[in-house]
Amino acid sequence: MSAGWIVFVICVVFVISGALPLISKRGGGSTPPLPRKETLHDWRNEKK
Repeated sequence: MSAGWIVFVICVVFVISGALPLISKRGGGSTPPLPRKETLHDWRNEKK
């Protein structure tokens, strides 16, 4: 096997190992995503 194929296989394994957690979480769907925290307070809409 040439060095190019070895590098290619290592890159493919690296990409697949990074994508596996994302793929496995997509199928479950049992836990809803967390709501976003309010980071900026809009003082113009504040009731007085």
